[in-house]
Amino acid sequence: MSNPHYEHQLKLDAMKKHTKLSSRNKTLLLMGAKTTGSFLEGYYYIEESLYIDESASLHSFCTWIDDHIGGAGPANIDMLWLGFQYPEVDKYSEACVEIKKQMDEIKAYF
Repeated sequence: MSNPHYEHQLKLDAMKKHTKLSSRNKTLLLMGAKTTGSFLEGYYYIEESLYIDESASLHSFCTWIDDHIGGAGPANIDMLWLGFQYPEVDKYSEACVEIKKQMDEIKAYF
């Protein structure tokens, strides 16, 4: 017989192993996007401040935000990063779908 609490704890433990967006990179990406108006343009604005081994994945992330989500902010960029990095995790992917819906609603007002 399965123990739901045990299974839930296993999922939580697996999620803890996922690499989160560092606070440094989050600050840089948000600053760049705020300054330029898009994440991809913002990436180029802050590119020289990034560590070289992280730059390719951050560039792809910024492209993904602009092309698929439509924007991000301090409240949702962490979950978007996890959804981008780990699309096989349903919880992250579902959260990204919800964030995209919210962004679409916001953009409908403009």
